[in-house]
Amino acid sequence: MTMQADRDNDLKRWWNSVPIGQAKEIRNQIIERCKISPFVWGNWINGRTQVPELAKPIINEIAGKNIYDL
Repeated sequence: MTMQADRDNDLKRWWNSVPIGQAKEIRNQIIERCKISPFVWGNWINGRTQVPELAKPIINEIAGKNIYDL
């Protein structure tokens, strides 16, 4: 696995730790604040596309932790 692929998996690892009762609200916040579609969100989570640099601080803020080192 490349370093980039490992960093991209950081989002999925964090997402898998989100409590089920909070997942829908958090997902919707990320979709709204990053101005993406649910389809793009699915691509990010499944590693089909990379998370853009401008979206990473938004995700960190919503997560309340540093998923991505900026």
